[in-house]
Amino acid sequence: MTKFILVRHGAPIYDEVISSGFKGRSLSLAPLSQNGIDEVLKMCDNSVFSGSELLISSPYTRALQTASIIGLKYNLLVNVEVLLHEWIIDTSSDCISPSKLITNLRIAKKEWEEYQRNPNFVFSKETESLLNVRNRIFSVLFKYLDYDKVIVVALQMLISMLFDEKIKLGTGEFTTITSEELVSKFDFGCKKLVKK
Repeated sequence: MTKFILVRHGAPIYDEVISSGFKGRSLSLAPLSQNGIDEVLKMCDNSVFSGSELLISSPYTRALQTASIIGLKYNLLVNVEVLLHEWIIDTSSDCISPSKLITNLRIAKKEWEEYQRNPNFVFSKETESLLNVRNRIFSVLFKYLDYDKVIVVALQMLISMLFDEKIKLGTGEFTTITSEELVSKFDFGCKKLVKK
């Protein structure tokens, strides 16, 4: 059984990327604020991290910086997992208008609710389906089942997709889940999460 320590990144600061004119996914280049760094340093003192064998991270700056702080404390290299990227709200372009963003958020929520009632539901192509987001996360976790304890630094939305109930982590907070718990909660393709 693998224990995954799911860490939400520390609080970022967007001032520099906004003042530099960054838009869309380029905003993900924002680093941690000093408060975010302090959150992560404090979180690192928790004994749950002791004995971790591997550290993986989302490719976003705020996650990578969080992972680097944890890695320094526990002498772990950061393994970047590209598929731990954020949900793609608009599959048509990198720059999305506020009205299109709201429309796509509503579409995605409605489709997710419909999928929960009907597992044969076919998602539209306006946004990345939340089912696809969850399957991406599973595909990453599956690669690390030969380890007993893995730290996963990611974004709130990705972490919440691994739970039936809504889970809300503050920045610089964590929760845990095991491969067995994932198997007991979900039945689509995640039987792979049990080591033979």
